[in-house]
Amino acid sequence: MNALLLRSNVIEDGLDRQNIAQLNKRFLAVNDDRLERMRGALSDRQQLFMDVLPLLFHTNHHMMPGFVSRQTPSRISHFKPTKRDTIVGKMVAKSFTIPFDPSAEDNIFGIYIMGSVGTIAQSERSDLDIWICHRPGMNRKDRAELQEKSDKISKWAMGMRLEAHFFLMDHEAFKSKKVAELNKESSGSAQHLLLLEEFYRSAIFVAGRTPIWWYVPIASETIFKEYTNTLLYKRFIPNDSVIDFGGIAEIPAGEFLGAGVWQLYKAIESPYKSVLKLLLLEAYVAKYPDIEPLSLTFKNLIFQGELNINALDSYVMIYQRIEQHLLKKKQHKRLELARRCFYFKVNKPLSRPPSVRAKSWQRLLLEELTESWGWDHDHIQFLDSRASWKAAHVSDEHNLLVNELNHSYRFLLEFANSTAKNERAISSSELMVLGRKLQAAFERRPGKIDLVNPGISKDISESVLHISRVNPEDHPQGHSKEKDESIWTAFSHEAGVAISSKGSAVKSSNNPIELILWSHLNGVITRGTAVDFNDDTILSSLELRRLLNFFKEWLPLPLPCVDQDNFQRSATPESVLFLLNAGKSAEPELNRQGFQRMSDNSDALSYGGLEENLVASVDVVVKNSWNEVIIRRFENDDALLDAIKDYLQLTLPNTHQMPPKIKVACVGDAHANTITKRVERWLKDIMNCFFSGKESQHKRFIFQMRGAYHCLQFNNLRPKISTFRSESLLIDHLELEQEHHSPIVLDSNVLPGHPLRSVTQSLHANAINVFYRRFDIGIEIYLVDERGSVLHRIFRGRRKYNPLKPLYVFLRSILYRQAQVNTELEGDFGVYPIHFSEILKNSGGKFVTQARKIVSEMPEHAMFEVKASAHLGPNRELSYNYYCDGQEFSGQSLGKQLEIVVSQYILSRRTVGDRYPVYITDLDLSQVSDIISNHGSLQTVHYLRIKNLLESKLNQAIGILLNA
Repeated sequence: MNALLLRSNVIEDGLDRQNIAQLNKRFLAVNDDRLERMRGALSDRQQLFMDVLPLLFHTNHHMMPGFVSRQTPSRISHFKPTKRDTIVGKMVAKSFTIPFDPSAEDNIFGIYIMGSVGTIAQSERSDLDIWICHRPGMNRKDRAELQEKSDKISKWAMGMRLEAHFFLMDHEAFKSKKVAELNKESSGSAQHLLLLEEFYRSAIFVAGRTPIWWYVPIASETIFKEYTNTLLYKRFIPNDSVIDFGGIAEIPAGEFLGAGVWQLYKAIESPYKSVLKLLLLEAYVAKYPDIEPLSLTFKNLIFQGELNINALDSYVMIYQRIEQHLLKKKQHKRLELARRCFYFKVNKPLSRPPSVRAKSWQRLLLEELTESWGWDHDHIQFLDSRASWKAAHVSDEHNLLVNELNHSYRFLLEFANSTAKNERAISSSELMVLGRKLQAAFERRPGKIDLVNPGISKDISESVLHISRVNPEDHPQGHSKEKDESIWTAFSHEAGVAISSKGSAVKSSNNPIELILWSHLNGVITRGTAVDFNDDTILSSLELRRLLNFFKEWLPLPLPCVDQDNFQRSATPESVLFLLNAGKSAEPELNRQGFQRMSDNSDALSYGGLEENLVASVDVVVKNSWNEVIIRRFENDDALLDAIKDYLQLTLPNTHQMPPKIKVACVGDAHANTITKRVERWLKDIMNCFFSGKESQHKRFIFQMRGAYHCLQFNNLRPKISTFRSESLLIDHLELEQEHHSPIVLDSNVLPGHPLRSVTQSLHANAINVFYRRFDIGIEIYLVDERGSVLHRIFRGRRKYNPLKPLYVFLRSILYRQAQVNTELEGDFGVYPIHFSEILKNSGGKFVTQARKIVSEMPEHAMFEVKASAHLGPNRELSYNYYCDGQEFSGQSLGKQLEIVVSQYILSRRTVGDRYPVYITDLDLSQVSDIISNHGSLQTVHYLRIKNLLESKLNQAIGILLNA
């Protein structure tokens, strides 16, 4: 206790009970003036709410609004209901009486209203933020009942068109910085002392205990706890008459970042108010660490005897502090924006006569301020017409606001980085959520549709909108583009005025479809808007109407509100529109070139005899889970290929996230229905390929477009499309090694009469699949190995010597060898299955497959074993050794004569004149796997490729020897 008395002389020398009583009268006088101003802005019914508010929390009467139970925490400290209070209560509930229980505990320490009420900024739409300060340490059940009561009272107030938000406050917990999580009405942990600072300068005391902060001189803020303890210990103030939220001598630097981010979040819906708050924060930190918050200025004025309610108006004080800061920095443009924000916040249109005969105090004060700013009648009239500003003015205003918000945020961020690196006034999770909301609302990037009217104007629709191509050098905004790249600009016109390119420029873009989408989402184009294109070759009036209808059906307005939980995760696409041939069509160009349909081929991706792609442009429009709308345009021959790659980057396979449903719409073209259905089926096949079943991320999708074949496959999580001009080149590509098992999926229209379609539809899982087709002078083989690689070979010769049995022997040999190191080849009982099927044509002329059994025993003449093994030479070149019936032939020793020598030996073991191919029966590649395979892991196709190479060399050598 002695510690508390050490500086008691400061109090005794500077204050006494009479001074404290005088201070109390001053604060209460200012409070009464504010309360009266607040009531003056309310209707009679709303004033009744204010009159009965203390009674609602002081009592639990079953007929009164908010009743939960008789045990709900009640009774307000030092509140003594009068006869008038009883009359007011009976106006709400006729049976109302005030219970008398002298032993009842005071559970409500105070009721306060904070915000813009009672200030120049109060309007009919101002809501009430009401602090209900309850007994510290209240248990969960009692607090839940008190919250339920508050919610019911809020609902009752809404019936009076009064928006009241109640915040339950434990002042001891508040001092310990235990605050609620971030929500729509709360800044969470983003600010603590700054919230208290705003409370002290703006709160209206309604009932209960007064803040002890009132009685602490500014000079003693640094010893707030010691000073207040002494006040109470010396009994200058009764302990049960005051409430202690703590002092604000030093606001941590880190709070300014948290408060700045919070205000940016609020700016999404209320930019003008947030700009003022951000500028105030900037004015504060500009003097860091010697900050004097407005609440201390407010208190100091009262200590000095200032009771002029206009001089103590919290919003006027905010403006004056901002004005001082910006004038000192000579930033007059920003000051003009701050004045405009203040004017709009007050919302008293001075160019119009007052609604009542006598001018309100707010109007008189605002007239005084605007006169000091030098605003003339025309300027004020322009500002007062804000509700009817059109897109051009709104876009300019939005740009100014966003630039200011970005400027303030950068300023605060730099301040935080330089002074508050180790402070965390906002939790990382809240910072993440706020950052994502800001990104969704304000970030500008190519293709993103920015929404420019966050409450600036009531209606920015245009009666007439003219969209015209403008050369870059003639553009009103001076765009610097390539000479051959034109800019599309939307010009607004009044109804009945002749259309010319001299209208007011609303918006410009390189993409006319983006321009129309922007106009739709921002409400510039509505049902009553007449839209005109100066170039019918881009969009006819009919196509323009169809385009707008597509947008309205796909993305109706207004956009739904985003759930708070959506910002806990990265943005994901929710809806996608593939808009085909909007402003560009392949058909007119084909007609101009004299191309006509000369075949029955109606595939829109390979149309007619020339196999032309009828999709000339694609606009991919994506709405994501943060309500961002992004459009990207793709044109010319590869438009659809580029569009699908762009789309697949949004939702990668095997990420446990199904892609959103795609809406396909074709705007122009005589074949719109054909094109739409074909692209819908093509996209459906792609989605089924990569987003269903196992190993979907490794599949290969084959399709045909413009007469060429394409293979779509993911490589390191990036979609890649390889193009081939012939079937043979495509099949060669399918032979390439694969890092994973990569099944082949064919588009519904590709290779309709090719054996490969029946092959891909007849595969046995976890097996080597061999398909063969006989023809007059040989046999054709498609072998699909364990990773889906397809080896295609044609063997010519007599049926007696077909390669199927030797192939089976070879496969069984290498599978046994591979199984020692490759778990993919571990089949049942250690035997990996090999399935043979014959390719036949059915009665309808289509290829089908039938399973066949291949006898493993080789014919006697072919039982001669020819094995090979690969080695690396001194210069890492490949060489091979042959083993024929145990006889070794070294590639290193024999060099270029290797095949001739081996062939001579083979012929020496045959009957004279016997002609048939040599088949390798086994192959060892274990020492060269890292050279042969890009992935360092061998698969069957590697063996088969080298087997065919070696067999070709040996059979060629045998032919030379036999023909010599």
